[in-house]
Amino acid sequence: MFEAFSSGDVQRITIPDPVLSSVHGSMWLSSWWLATAVTIACVLLAGFLLFFRRPLVRDRSTRGVRTGNKVRVRSGTTSRIAGVLVLALIAGAFIVNSAGDFVPDLTTARRIISAATGQGSQSGPPADTAPSGQGTVSVVSMPADKNLQIPAADAWVYTPPGYDATGKTRYPVVYLIHGYPGTASDWFTYGKTGDTMDELVHQRLVVPMIVVSLDISSAAEYDTECLDSSDGPKVESWLYSRAVPHIDKLFLTQANREGRILGGFSAGGFCALDQGLRHQETWGTIIAFEGFGEPGTGGEDAFGDNESEIKAHSPEEYIPSMKFVHPQAFYLDSGEGDGLERVKGLVEQLKARQQKVYYRVNTGEGHSWSEVRAGLPYALVFASEQLPGQQR
Repeated sequence: MFEAFSSGDVQRITIPDPVLSSVHGSMWLSSWWLATAVTIACVLLAGFLLFFRRPLVRDRSTRGVRTGNKVRVRSGTTSRIAGVLVLALIAGAFIVNSAGDFVPDLTTARRIISAATGQGSQSGPPADTAPSGQGTVSVVSMPADKNLQIPAADAWVYTPPGYDATGKTRYPVVYLIHGYPGTASDWFTYGKTGDTMDELVHQRLVVPMIVVSLDISSAAEYDTECLDSSDGPKVESWLYSRAVPHIDKLFLTQANREGRILGGFSAGGFCALDQGLRHQETWGTIIAFEGFGEPGTGGEDAFGDNESEIKAHSPEEYIPSMKFVHPQAFYLDSGEGDGLERVKGLVEQLKARQQKVYYRVNTGEGHSWSEVRAGLPYALVFASEQLPGQQR
């Protein structure tokens, strides 16, 4: 569903259905019919365990004692309850997965397992040309900074088909920030960013771009919102003093604001808006999925009860009066959940300041990675079109 809240200087993005089908693939693992079938099966098995009380192996003479090499096993209350709890957990996991559409298919499940075990992705920048027609996903270590209270953490990086680390071609960079709780791997597991980029590049709907997913949660046990805490980690300072320069050093990037795009989901969506607006010298285009106009509890964690600081880091407060040193382009995407009206408010504020805005609502979606997957192709096409020489 496309909502007519975009500014007048943007055209509607149309992506062919076969491309969307290829990007999204089969969603059977998170389908409601599978969750229903698994739940029914678990209920039946739980009923069997609770009400079928005959011993599994019955021997009146030994009553469950060892006889030679054979053990007479008798089902007990404890084992039955344990079995029922396991079945309840299995059913609950499938229901939650369907409700949130976290793991849509086995490919995503394998990637989540690989991310958790540290396997399945290349470690360090790619040393050679990527396979023809397919990008490469690598995991690189981002620098720590003791003064800023930031530990070392991994970033996931996509390099497009044809990327040659020894070549001279430089690429635009899309930086993506996860939600809370979350990690850098989320955009390439739940978000399927690598698959989406491969298909869009193959169809020539976007120019080849590098995509970097950063980890902003390892520094604290709370939602950092990419802010500099008054008495904790200073994520914002780390982004500009260490993270962006490190990526520019490792990869063939277009190291200027025109070639940099900042995006995020949920807390990362707020991060993209706030950082993009307050650091116009670094970012040219902003992508926000479910991005609100204020930092919520993350602002309280960073600034305590300092209301002036919280307002100074709340786009919905400062957009009406801020100075736009450079024109910027914004892609805002939302499901139909409780935050819809607040996102609309941000769209209207940006339009009132004569900024380029593309606004999209995903019908039937809520605050979930499913909503992100549905809108990501449009966001990347929009971002690509804002690059120098790419405007329609």
